[in-house]
Amino acid sequence: MALHLWMVTLTLAAFLAMDRGVQVGAQRRISPKMPICEHMAESPKCPQTPKPICGTDGVTYRNECHLCVTRIKTQQDIQIKKDGKC
Repeated sequence: MALHLWMVTLTLAAFLAMDRGVQVGAQRRISPKMPICEHMAESPKCPQTPKPICGTDGVTYRNECHLCVTRIKTQQDIQIKKDGKC
């Protein structure tokens, strides 16, 4: 009985993790993730640190800040599709 409950718990945890778009591995996300752009001004200075991310628009951005700048300028709902290049 205890083994059965443990299996049910693990299965539920796996479904909840997938539903939230939790990162799996270092380079892949299960589903698009909303970038954190709320703290940014109209024309922020982004760090040039390369940490490429793939946007849901099919464009590879240098980092999340550059994706946010594009979101602000174009007013499009671009999300993070995955870490790394598209």
